[in-house]
Amino acid sequence: MECTERKKKRTGGLRGSAVVEMSYIIPLFLGLFVLIVHTVFYYHDKAVMNAAAAETAVLGAQASRREGADYDLEAFFGDRTDGKLIYMTDAEVSVSQTDREVTVCASAAKSIMELSVCQKARIAEPEKNLRITAEVG
Repeated sequence: MECTERKKKRTGGLRGSAVVEMSYIIPLFLGLFVLIVHTVFYYHDKAVMNAAAAETAVLGAQASRREGADYDLEAFFGDRTDGKLIYMTDAEVSVSQTDREVTVCASAAKSIMELSVCQKARIAEPEKNLRITAEVG
């Protein structure tokens, strides 16, 4: 009886089964942690790309009303996203403009994750409505 009490004092009352159980549990926790980190990076990049696309669309809508203003909207989008994307570093952007709105669509992909955002800004022409109202009144 004295011998088993000494063994319990040396090992702290633990057996080898705890080590075996932890060898299964720890990789699960580490895998979950990595999955959460990748998800956070994905949503961070989505927020950055969404904000840059919206800002680019608004600049395009404002530039269409100004005479002599000629902006490179793809380069503007690139300036807004360079160095800010964490996970998806290669973003492709396309800008299309009609007489009523400017549309900016951006996409990026890395491994199995894909990201696509599209923002639109209407080209406002309030002076037309003001002239119509002034002529009526």
